[in-house]
Amino acid sequence: MRRLSIVIVGLLAGALPAGALSAAQQRPVPRAAAHDAAVLDRLLRAEDARGHGSDGLVPLLDGLASRDTLIRRVAVRGLGRQQRPELGRTLLPALADPVAAIRAEAANALAQSFRRVRRGVAATDTGELSVDGARDALVAKLAVETDAAAAAGMAEALGRLPYADSGDARPAMAAISARVRLAPVYGAVHGLYTLALARRAVGGLAPQSIVLLKTAARSNTDAAVRRLSVLTLAVTGALDSGTVLRATRDTDEQVRRLALRGIASLDSAARVAVVQRALADPSAIVRVDAIGAARSGSRSPDCSAIAGATADLHPYVALTAIDSLGAPCRDAAAAGSTLARIATAPRRGLPNHAWQRPAHALVALAHTAPAVAESLVPRAAASARWQERAYAARAAAVMADTILLYRLAADTNANVREAAITGLVRRVGHGADSVYLRVLTLTGYQSVLAAAQALAGSPDSAAVLAASLDALDRLTRARSENARDPRLALLQRIGETGGLAARARLEPYLADFDTTVAATAGSLLSRWTGAAVAPRAVPLPIQPERLAAVFLAPGVRFRLTMATGSGGGTFTLRLLTNEAPATAAHLIRLARRGYYEGAVLQRVEPNFVVQGGGPGETEYIGDTVFMRDEVAWRTHARGTLGISSRGRDTGDAQWFINLVDNPLLDHEYTVFGTIVSGRDVAERIVEGDRIGRVEVIGAP
Repeated sequence: MRRLSIVIVGLLAGALPAGALSAAQQRPVPRAAAHDAAVLDRLLRAEDARGHGSDGLVPLLDGLASRDTLIRRVAVRGLGRQQRPELGRTLLPALADPVAAIRAEAANALAQSFRRVRRGVAATDTGELSVDGARDALVAKLAVETDAAAAAGMAEALGRLPYADSGDARPAMAAISARVRLAPVYGAVHGLYTLALARRAVGGLAPQSIVLLKTAARSNTDAAVRRLSVLTLAVTGALDSGTVLRATRDTDEQVRRLALRGIASLDSAARVAVVQRALADPSAIVRVDAIGAARSGSRSPDCSAIAGATADLHPYVALTAIDSLGAPCRDAAAAGSTLARIATAPRRGLPNHAWQRPAHALVALAHTAPAVAESLVPRAAASARWQERAYAARAAAVMADTILLYRLAADTNANVREAAITGLVRRVGHGADSVYLRVLTLTGYQSVLAAAQALAGSPDSAAVLAASLDALDRLTRARSENARDPRLALLQRIGETGGLAARARLEPYLADFDTTVAATAGSLLSRWTGAAVAPRAVPLPIQPERLAAVFLAPGVRFRLTMATGSGGGTFTLRLLTNEAPATAAHLIRLARRGYYEGAVLQRVEPNFVVQGGGPGETEYIGDTVFMRDEVAWRTHARGTLGISSRGRDTGDAQWFINLVDNPLLDHEYTVFGTIVSGRDVAERIVEGDRIGRVEVIGAP
């Protein structure tokens, strides 16, 4: 048996920034000694319990002093994942660790510990590390760092700190720019990207940083660096015509699509030429963005090229073009004719694919030719497929067809009810309160949430209070953390309409299984009584998983086969077990029991993500117990998979596929896998497609 420290060759690569990942992370991992595996498991359990387990944070704090390199790395990462700024000083010594990958991990952990700190908020106690203190430590270490990957990690971390203003950010920007000038690698450019996103606080990027980004966008040999450089220039409004024209002819398809964000810098003739070329690009992701670029510079553009794209063989391009025709066009009659033809065309093809174009065309027609849409909506509203009825509700909302909206608000499907309620709120507001109150008695978290939100400010406060209390009790009996959003919305209505008379009904929620619900109940009772009322939540137990065994398991894969009616096809993903072991263990357990078989991918946003995997065909229904976030260095690159969530530690086992690089999601959502074969199958999934089966390969 080899000791865990020997395993580091295969595992440390997973800790490095995106641009520094190597093939080492895919090497087989030797089995660890029993004692070391037990130590690792204890660390991983403490991290997963967020320090609230029987050992608290002690295993992680002890791990910082371990002689075992892997244990130190896991400890540093685990402390950063607590997202507690008071742990910052504890992490500082790791910036000087003799192992470069741990120094990079420490930089990441330090930035992550500040993730929930609002800009401009000072440290709350004298022992807490300030943002300026973290910045100064990273700047000092970056100045002397000799390892390229560790330096890139420090530069990226510097960009992520929540600076209060441009004065605080200026030293960080200078240090990052110096590193980009020395070695424009992905992590260093990422530091400038995150600063550009925070331009309201940091005042925009310095001129010298813009120059460095333009150089990287034009000539860096790493396509990922060129992509991020172009994106950063676009975010900061500095994409010039020369950079745009060069990028539109880049060999990398993602660079070509991102270049279209700077099309406004071109004169009209060049703009037309670039759009025409992009609409004929061999890459679907370029053609998708070309549709938006075709509208650049005019509120009512010539939409003939967009109309032509509605016949594109790739569904993402065609559907994007159809949706785009719902906005004003110079040739409105021709655009309307195209949409009407699509909406009324005979249904052909796969069952789940045949309805997509007509449904999108119907909503677009509601915007541009409501008289034509009016004759087509009844058919969609009577469809046996709930998705078509939901699209009918959206069209009805555009056309102010309240009669149809009232009817669809009573639909048997919660997604249709949600769409109809959204339309009723827009068109009649509290005139439909009786509908919203009735929906509170039904199932479906998404429709209950929509109804509870619609009742905000209702004049019938007594009815709202009674219905909200009853609905809260009913949803709570399911003991599902996944019901948090509708339950919090109901508590908001109770807070608006209730008082001491409702105290007895609300007091049991002080001991709720959801800590957020318990805290909200405590806040309401404190306000009603005028005295502090402390919550005493009793969280659901964490499912025990073999975390160390999963962490050390090499080559674990999922093979996903799509259902026949959704086009079939298979794609395979490798689980990142040493980056997100708790997530991987959770998903492996669910997959083995058949949880994902028949699950729907309900959200498809071209050039962004495909999302789904829950039992309710909506983002609001998933597994009953939340997963903890396991954010790491790995970026949300095209072909990676992340865990869908709606806030800190709220993953419910639904996941998403990144259809393009999405650095905006970095350090916010867990990346748990990457597609290793069949990416073309994954990138043709349309709304409503179903998973046929999921096979688990190589898991312990």
